[in-house]
Amino acid sequence: MTNGKDTLLEVRNLRTWFHTQEGVVRAVDGVSFAIARGEALAVVGESGCGKTVTALSVMNLVPSPPGRIEEGEIVFEGRNLLEMNDREMRQVRGNNIGMIFQDPMTSLNPVFTIGSQIREAIQVHLGLNRREAKRRAVELLEMVEIPQAERRYKMYPHEFSGGMRQRAMIAMALSCEPKLLIADEPSTALDVTIQAQIMELIARLRQEIGLAVMLITHDLGVVAGVAETVLVMYAGKVVEYADIDRVYYNSRHPYAWSLMRSVPRLDEKKDRLLTIGGSPPSLINLPPGCSFSPRCPFAEEICFQEEPPLVEAESGHLSACHFAGDFEKHGQGVKS
Repeated sequence: MTNGKDTLLEVRNLRTWFHTQEGVVRAVDGVSFAIARGEALAVVGESGCGKTVTALSVMNLVPSPPGRIEEGEIVFEGRNLLEMNDREMRQVRGNNIGMIFQDPMTSLNPVFTIGSQIREAIQVHLGLNRREAKRRAVELLEMVEIPQAERRYKMYPHEFSGGMRQRAMIAMALSCEPKLLIADEPSTALDVTIQAQIMELIARLRQEIGLAVMLITHDLGVVAGVAETVLVMYAGKVVEYADIDRVYYNSRHPYAWSLMRSVPRLDEKKDRLLTIGGSPPSLINLPPGCSFSPRCPFAEEICFQEEPPLVEAESGHLSACHFAGDFEKHGQGVKS
């Protein structure tokens, strides 16, 4: 949803499935979205909804077997990434698309220094010699606000705190000046203060270097200051897609509505937060009709029988709900 802007990445009808002994896990099932140059898109939803698999599909890093991209297109700057060979895709990773993985401790190699890992990426993709690559790596550590960067360059991952490791991962992802940064839960397992610092850092880097960002998170609260557009996923599908203000203040899907009311907000005074009953469905055996219907407080008979299509509830606001116009008038009528 780039609103006429220069589109950098467009994903069309992406289906990524995992073939297991228990059955086919439809982790990503018909997902479409677009990111413009310099735009930030937040992909939100509970664990297991397909957010990370979507990101791994864009990077062509889905473990195979058992995973396989069954259908769709991933078009980056006019080229379909799914048609590229391994060598071409390695050039895209790092050079054009950088990724911050979910757990920096397991993503960084414990037996190499932080600096050598950043330097290696620079040498491989930019062709700089060792000395130039080291200078660039130190500059990157300074850019992501790691103090005493020259000294920290020689340290190992276990000598960094969680927040510092995450900053080092951001430095590595930005080492080759990519046009798109995919940040997979960049603030997970960090305390609230460090969380805010990491999100502020990503926002600042966007402004300074014109970076487009695909931010993956389960927490709608962390995206307000970073993203312009929100893609809400549930059970491998897109259930709501709109600019951030519409999702925050005029949700057109009960799942997005519930997510918003399950987190504390400074502009609303409540005695208790809303809880979403039940748990996400198995992606091997999805319920008939709308996948959210067993947990939805507004569900009616049609919701359990027919899967709702993703349609425009209003101009520029997509929703996959039979009652996207005004679902709060239906079902149990739970009010905020």
